Amino acid sequence: MKQSTLGSCIRALRMQNHMTQVQLAARLSVTDKAVSKWERDVSYPDIALFPRLADVLGVTVDDLLRECKTECRSSKLLRAFEVSRDIRTPLHIMLGFVEIAKNNYNDPETLLKYLEGIKVSGEYLMTLLNNIMEAAGSSDKRSAFEDFPVGAKHLDQYIQEKICSDPKDSQTFDFSGKRILIAEDMAVNREIAAEILKQTGAETEFAEDGLACLEKMESSPTGYYDLILMDILMPNMDGLEATRRIRHLEDPKKASIPIIAMTTTVSEKDRNAAFEAGMDAFTEKPIFVDRFYASLSLYLNRKDEK
Repeated sequence: MKQSTLGSCIRALRMQNHMTQVQLAARLSVTDKAVSKWERDVSYPDIALFPRLADVLGVTVDDLLRECKTECRSSKLLRAFEVSRDIRTPLHIMLGFVEIAKNNYNDPETLLKYLEGIKVSGEYLMTLLNNIMEAAGSSDKRSAFEDFPVGAKHLDQYIQEKICSDPKDSQTFDFSGKRILIAEDMAVNREIAAEILKQTGAETEFAEDGLACLEKMESSPTGYYDLILMDILMPNMDGLEATRRIRHLEDPKKASIPIIAMTTTVSEKDRNAAFEAGMDAFTEKPIFVDRFYASLSLYLNRKDEK
């Protein structure tokens, strides 16, 4: 007896629902050739189509995934769907909380509660994406999703614990009197970093790319800037090259200014490249505020102790 496959399952369910390939294709907004290929196991539906396909055929997504048995595709499709679901969960929560926050802008307590929920969901999503990137870059020949932990089902409880508990004591950071140069090509990212640093009393100035950052360092008085936040991917001159050139400035105090990479690139290769270029530390975008402040304090406080 022929082993059950996703293609034969789709064909049987389509016929059970008295649909032609053309009719099923129209319901899914795909071509009838695509449906024909699915039923012959020549290709698989895009993973994003699985919920709609299951709904049209009157089954669950899990029912369809159980039939994906050829060439071990079931594991890859199942993991991809589970990861997709895990990503959608925090996004759904964040968008929902944004709407609630908008409707309660005049109620500080409620507003802060849902802003905290957005923050927690964003941190969860960032951790999830970082883990996916690490798995995708693994030299292991297994699927990148093979051992990926599915945890979105626990997110609701986690958020409730975070936003409903009493706020815990947090360390305060005072960078008053410090001047930080932010090298970042995106205006919105400059604004975010500046606003976060404003809470510590630090002063900020901007450079829109690595070349502008280098020029500001060359033209400023010695000791004018206390630290540089350097994006890596920028036009004209990237952050790595700007760092290398700063490290070779004739003025030893300028050449030794603390430089912290601030970027969305989080792989080990990117970290190594940053350190090899002469950067002192590495912080992620989006910014995790407490970790961000703690990282800066290592270098700003150290300067005060000299």
